[in-house]
Amino acid sequence: MSYAINLYFNEEAEQSIMRIWESLALLNIGKCMSCTNGRPHITLAIYNDLDLTKAKEMINALAQAVHSFKLAFLQIGIFPLHKGTIFLTPNLTDDLFQVHRMLHDAFSAWEEEGWDYYKPQIWHPHCTLSMETPVEEIPKMLEEILKDFQSIEVTIESIGMASLDPIEYLCEFPLNKHEEQ
Repeated sequence: MSYAINLYFNEEAEQSIMRIWESLALLNIGKCMSCTNGRPHITLAIYNDLDLTKAKEMINALAQAVHSFKLAFLQIGIFPLHKGTIFLTPNLTDDLFQVHRMLHDAFSAWEEEGWDYYKPQIWHPHCTLSMETPVEEIPKMLEEILKDFQSIEVTIESIGMASLDPIEYLCEFPLNKHEEQ
């Protein structure tokens, strides 16, 4: 079984992304993101195998060490190979890269089990809108996304782990809150 370690957003941002998922589901193209028990997120890493007890403890420790932070999804991107994925791209902040690096440092014992696409220096942070989209259908999907597209401001509020295929949420821990100034 594979396990994803994800960053999760504030409720308002999640709802904005889920509305996009629902509009794309009506096109009946590719994998329906709103039909998979999925939840909008940015994946930091995926591992083919983990010691789940130890991994949960390490994720909890990471959550305590990281403050919540803000991002904005300003761009739409495409991975045309490997299942035609369309996604939102966040602004690339120091906070985002720091939590990614901290996670990979903490999970270095499982580096060989990690998926290459999520490793440091290779990772392209994103929030998936559509997967398994036939390449010839990508323009239709983009047209639907662009109808009402606006940037989406998000607050990264928590970190968690989910098993894949089927998706099952195994743990989630809130990040430290920033003090309002």
